[in-house]
Amino acid sequence: MRLPTPTRGAALVASAALTAVFAAALVFSSLGGGPAAGATAGLTPAAPGPTVTPVAAALVPGPIHLDRKGRSNVLTARLDFKPGDSTGWHYHPGPVVVQVVSGSLTLRHAGTKGRCITEVVRAGHGFTELPGVVHVAGNQRQDPAVVYATFILPPGAPPSVSAPIPATCH
Repeated sequence: MRLPTPTRGAALVASAALTAVFAAALVFSSLGGGPAAGATAGLTPAAPGPTVTPVAAALVPGPIHLDRKGRSNVLTARLDFKPGDSTGWHYHPGPVVVQVVSGSLTLRHAGTKGRCITEVVRAGHGFTELPGVVHVAGNQRQDPAVVYATFILPPGAPPSVSAPIPATCH
């Protein structure tokens, strides 16, 4: 899949929209509720703006390293895993932030000291995937799983690249 390279204007609009979303989310959470909470706190109502609709939220362990110098394509995708579905072994050309919205996902990747690491990530939690790290994600449970993944990619790079199983995970 080839991703379009955004224009500078589109990037600025996206950046402004994202800033507005984060600002609105911060105001919303600091007030402890919806717009009525702001009115009861004696605040002047904000000028009309975008409607903010959260689509996913997760606790992601840190540190989070997003080291991209220069331009990047950013792609957010919803992935629906039926029971037994798997991504197959692969890696990403850039960092990825993943939020598990429902169900759970089982991750496997080569670890240190010749071990294969397996981790189950449940709804409400997330994880990051570093560029070049070979891994597999799958739904080993009875219920469907839904995740949102945000890929930060070099221009022209695909979101994922198939890879062989690491020797420590055979």
